[in-house]
Amino acid sequence: MRTRTHERGSTSVFAVIVAAVLMALAGLCIDGGKVLNARATLTDTAEQAARAGAQEISVGSMRGATRISLDTAAARTSAARHLTASGISVDSFTVATTGQEVVVTLEEDVPTTMLRIVGVDSVHVSATGNARAAVGINQEES
Repeated sequence: MRTRTHERGSTSVFAVIVAAVLMALAGLCIDGGKVLNARATLTDTAEQAARAGAQEISVGSMRGATRISLDTAAARTSAARHLTASGISVDSFTVATTGQEVVVTLEEDVPTTMLRIVGVDSVHVSATGNARAAVGINQEES
């Protein structure tokens, strides 16, 4: 019976490659779940903050006007206050108002656990929520 000395150790190389691939897949699953969870949380928080801002209707626009408009300063303050009260930590946020709409954008870098092995320390996540001020049940879209 002949022994194959030139193939000696090939199983070890194969095992190392398979282990590395399995670790990368585990990293994608674990860290991918963290990123998806962070994105869902940011989206929900951005939408809630936009709704809080959209409730700040200008009193002057409600009296005798055909269209309502937002009190932009109060809308931005209310949205920022909601973000602070929510307790989540974000790297940056912006609150923009245009006419009847409030747009809140949140950004965060989610740290990874398993993907650090391959050099990915964090994943950047961005979420946007918007809300439109509305009064009554038959308001026209503009």
